[in-house]
Amino acid sequence: MSSLLWLYDTWLYQDIDSRLINEHNIKRLAEIPINPLRIAFDHWELRDIYEKAVRLAAEAGIKNLSNYLLYNYKDKPLDLYYRMKLNVELCEELGISIYSFPMKYHPISDPEYFRNRDFIGNNWNRKFIRAIQAVLNSTKGKIGKGKSFFEKAFGVDEKAFERLLYMPEAMIIYRMHFEENGQVFQWQEEFEKLPEHKLIQLKEWIEKNDFSNIGSLTSDETLLKVLRYYTITRNDV
Repeated sequence: MSSLLWLYDTWLYQDIDSRLINEHNIKRLAEIPINPLRIAFDHWELRDIYEKAVRLAAEAGIKNLSNYLLYNYKDKPLDLYYRMKLNVELCEELGISIYSFPMKYHPISDPEYFRNRDFIGNNWNRKFIRAIQAVLNSTKGKIGKGKSFFEKAFGVDEKAFERLLYMPEAMIIYRMHFEENGQVFQWQEEFEKLPEHKLIQLKEWIEKNDFSNIGSLTSDETLLKVLRYYTITRNDV
């Protein structure tokens, strides 16, 4: 099978490996009505190779692209943020559309996880997973072009993204509601003004994502004041 046929066959069933794309075969692929062209971007370490592949595709006239962004594997949360942000920036610079679909890794071949979705990667935790899923619920599972929308959804920078990961889930889902009534900003102020040793402890509790009995965690009123925001449910809204 020629390299071009192999790439085409790969495109039909899965994302193309960006390492296999070159100026010659991408021009040949552009002769086929591919809509969209799916180029894999599972690891931030491949960013230079991936970006080169996208630029070659754009130069060849392929304007609609797509990919799945694997997370919760060996990556860190920031790796996912960087990949999403790069796609948005490439859309804006090159005048193309890249629809990304963050996809949570699950070891389906592991008997321990046959009947549940409880797997958490070494660099992830339950709260971070829920935060990403909460945002994706509002975007219908995909990230498209639009820098302002992306920055509102995931944060303008790394600090804002990390803040989002720790934000109470109801505030993520109903962001506009809680911004209008000021509670998002109240939570942020209370969260960020904690002394470092208390913030470290608070983050450990938040990462477990269990707020069913916050009174059993601490009697410290400054910590409880922040934890109460996490007991707000969708029904409360």
